[in-house]
This record gives sequence, structure tokens and C-alpha cells, in this order.
Amino acid sequence: MSAGALLAVLLGGLGVRGGARDRSTGGPVGSAPVALVATGAAAAYLDVVAATTAYGWLPAVPGLVLCLVVAVAGLAVARRWASELLAVLMVAGAGSLAPVVVGRPGWLLSAVLGILALVGWWAGAGRRAPWLTVTRTVPVALSLLAGAGVGSGATEHRALLLVALLVLGTTLATSAVSVRGDADDLAASAALALVTVGTLAVGSAQPGSTRTLAYAVIAVVLLLAAAALSRPPAGPVAGHLVVSVATGGAVAAVLAVLDGAPRGFAGTGLLALALGHLAVAAGSRSRVALGLGAGVSAVALLGWLGHPVAMVSAELATHHDLAVAALDSVLAAGVVAVGWWAASRATELPVETRRVATVIGWVVGLASTATVLVSISTLVGERLGGPGTGFTTGHALATVTWVGAAAGLLLHSLARPSTSDLALRSGLLLSAVAVTKLFLFDLAALDGVVRSVAFIAAGLLLLATGSRYARAWERVRTRT
Repeated sequence: MSAGALLAVLLGGLGVRGGARDRSTGGPVGSAPVALVATGAAAAYLDVVAATTAYGWLPAVPGLVLCLVVAVAGLAVARRWASELLAVLMVAGAGSLAPVVVGRPGWLLSAVLGILALVGWWAGAGRRAPWLTVTRTVPVALSLLAGAGVGSGATEHRALLLVALLVLGTTLATSAVSVRGDADDLAASAALALVTVGTLAVGSAQPGSTRTLAYAVIAVVLLLAAAALSRPPAGPVAGHLVVSVATGGAVAAVLAVLDGAPRGFAGTGLLALALGHLAVAAGSRSRVALGLGAGVSAVALLGWLGHPVAMVSAELATHHDLAVAALDSVLAAGVVAVGWWAASRATELPVETRRVATVIGWVVGLASTATVLVSISTLVGERLGGPGTGFTTGHALATVTWVGAAAGLLLHSLARPSTSDLALRSGLLLSAVAVTKLFLFDLAALDGVVRSVAFIAAGLLLLATGSRYARAWERVRTRT
């Protein structure tokens, strides 16, 4: 033990002296001093491992402190020499042997590795050091993941969560500083993504409502940070960091909704979350915010699809949660409306993307309208003792509403010829969809008076619209 400690001091001293001699000549430090200092540090690390693990002379905490002291001393030398290689070797050695000293993952190991990551960033600050960034981040991220997977008491998990949040905060700050100095520092964004994954894993290991609170805190911190980094005084910074921060926040928000929503209302929470994301995107005109909103909306709308599917038959509808279906469908219509508005306001958005957003908006809008009408009508029918009648009435109302909307669009195209192209095409398409539903679905699903009323009302609306167009074309022909 004594010989090992003496060897570590001797090698480190020789390396520092050799580096000072190289620097005195005005050139960079050579590989020999770096190798000597790294070898001395390795001897010191192994000495600490022997004293703690092999012989049991030292408890784990003093052993970790000694490892950290050796690493900090080596990183100070690496910073002075501007040597990324030495910094990587120091961090890799401490990060590899610290788990051996502790013996098991937990908040203590994660805290020490978090401090090591922060000191490692300090050693490489002011210059691009991607290998150092990865080397100092991977150990703490793996420690958080391992700590989340180890079964322990609630107190241990809460302590680990606190450490994880502190590590996330410091990584967020150091990554922002690094990217402000070097916009192409992709390693900083990757480091933040790794720590975010580890922090979310720690949050998932929390018991009960603490888990939901952890997700919510992570989401709020990251989403607020993304907003701050997008504009002065903190920003704007490179887009890849904003995307990394905002994506982590969006994922945490989705997890918070899924975990904390009452039973049966998880889809409602996701739709409300998507609505909020898209509203922010519309207000900020940010493509990053729009992309996140589109991602959350896709997840929410996929979960919502079960509602319109249940409205296909009366049997499925009567066994469905009709009140939730109506509420979710109103929110789905709001999502596509706000999404279309956000897409129209976003800067430099490709025309093809706007067209896709318009098509999706029309499809979801039609389905949500029909779902709202059918679910409410069926619900009223159940209260009055006739769910089947309510179901058929709802579908008849949906068809007539579609035809009425198509007629309104077509008449709007006549009233405003300068902007008639979109309204005319949309009206014709909606008319075709409504007539298709009328003949392929309503004719088979509806019966009696309800079917007759639906056919008569739809026919009268289309006839009135057609006659109005005929008069308009007749006036144009007469003038020419």
C-alpha cells in the first residue's frame, strides 16, 4: 500500500515536472508527461481500491473522496496543459473504479460521478472536447439507470431523485454554456440527452404520486429551459440543443399525463397537452415547438382513434364511455384546428408539410364531428330508454352537418372569388365524403324516419347549393 502510494506520487511528480519543462519551451506538452501523470493516477486509484475493497481498511465514503481528489488533481493538470487525452484518462479511471469502491449503485455513487462530470467539464471548458464530454457523462448516466433499477427503500429512491435532478440541472447549464461558445458542439446535446434518460428512469422508480411529481418537475424544468434558450438573454443557442432539451421535456410531460391522469382520462390529458404544445408553437412561430407539438399530437390522436371506431355500430357505442368520447373528440378537433393555425404561422415550413397538415385536419375534423354528435345522441338515447334511436339520430345529424359544411364552403367560394380555390376544393371534397357516407353507411345502418330525414335534408342542401351555382354561372354566361 505504501509503495503504491509512493509510486503514484513519484510518477505524478515526474509527469508534472516534464510537462512544465515542455511548456517552458513554448510548445505543447508531449505524450510522455501525460502518460506519467495518467499512470500515477492509475496507481493511486488502484491503491484506493485495495484499501477499501480488498483489505477493508477504509470505508466506502473516504475511498470515494480519495478517488475524487486524485481525479480533480489530474483534471487540474489537464486543464493547465489543455490536454483532452489526460482529462479523458482521469475521468475514465475514476468513473470505472468508483463503482468498485462503493459496491452498489445508489445516490452516493451518482453524486460522486455527477461531481466528477462537472469537474471534467471545467477541465475542458473553453475548447471543444467531445471525447471528454462523452466520457464524463456516460458513467453518471449509467449510475442513474442502475440506481433506478436496484430495489431499495423509498428514502433511497428520493435521495437518488434529488441527485438526478441536480445532475440534470448542472448538465443543462454546462451544455448551454458549451453550445453558446461552440454552436457545433453536438456532444453537449448528446450528454444532456443521456442524463435526461437517466433522470427519467430514476423518476419512474419513485413510488406512487412521487413518480408523477417527478415527471412533472422534469417536464417543467426542461420545457422552460427550451423556451429560455430560444430567445435572449439566454439564447438563442444552436437548434440541436434546443431540440434535445425540448424533446426531453415533451417526453416527461407525456409520462406525467399517462401516470397521473385518472383512469379513463389519459387520452384526454394527452389531447390537452398536445393542444398546449401547438398553442405555444403558434404563438412562437417556432418549427421546433411545432415539431414537438406534432409528435405529442400524433400520440394523442392515435389514442383517440378508439372513439370514432366505437361509433361505427350501435353495440360498440352503447358499451363505450360516451361522455369521454365526446370530450376527447372536441379536444381532437381543437388540436387539428390549432395545429393548422400553427402550421400556417410557422416560418420556412415546406408547402408539402402544410398540405399534409390540412389533409390530416380535415380527416380528424370530420371524424371528431361525427363522434361528438353520435356519442351525445346515443348518450341522450340511453337516458330516454332508446340508445339505438339515439345512435341512428347521431349519424343522421353527422351526415347533415357534413353536407351543411360543404354547402357553406361552396357558397363561400361564390361570395369571395379571390380566395375561392381552397374553399371550392374543400367543399367539393366534403360533399363527396358526405354523399359516400350517406349511401355506403347510412343506407345500411339507419332505418325508418331517421334515414328518410337524413336523405331529404342532405338532398335539399345539395340541391339548394347546386341551384345557387347554376344561377351564378348563368349570370356569368349572360355577361359574356
